[in-house]
Amino acid sequence: MQTAERLGAKQVLVAGNDSHLNRSAESLAALAQAGKEYGLTMNLEPMPWTCLRTIADARSVIDASGRSDVGILIDAIHFWRAGESLETLSSLPHHYLNYMQLCDAPAALPNNEQELIHQARAARNVPGEGGLDLSGLMAALPATLAVSLEVPLSGERGALPALERAQLLFNAAQSYLQPSV
Repeated sequence: MQTAERLGAKQVLVAGNDSHLNRSAESLAALAQAGKEYGLTMNLEPMPWTCLRTIADARSVIDASGRSDVGILIDAIHFWRAGESLETLSSLPHHYLNYMQLCDAPAALPNNEQELIHQARAARNVPGEGGLDLSGLMAALPATLAVSLEVPLSGERGALPALERAQLLFNAAQSYLQPSV
């Protein structure tokens, strides 16, 4: 956390896979309290192959933690693969939304959990090169949301120098970012 503070980080991704609600909530509350000293906001990330599959699951843990300073990380691939809806996202109070991860993926769902995990960890698409409704997703999120790109590149693109990979992803993301007000 000290390093995150020195780097100027404000948002922290928290993954959880504990089916015990109270224990998850207590752990999250302790983590949020520890991060507060460093100016860090914890954001719980639902992933469809874990106990914390959906926005509703994440909200239950956050609400049980008693912390109003914890958010829900919206990851584009996890959002769509969990069967979430834009209506659910639009109805979520904005104080839960601080940070999102942008990527694309094929519109077709993976055939099984193993493929789902592989796609999420190693086979994401550059924004605009898949079939997810990224425009709809971005329109449903607050314009002030911090956006990161989670797109591990492989093959020829993965061999590009780091600056070229960053520029490629930055350019691809531009059409999905809402103009600042």
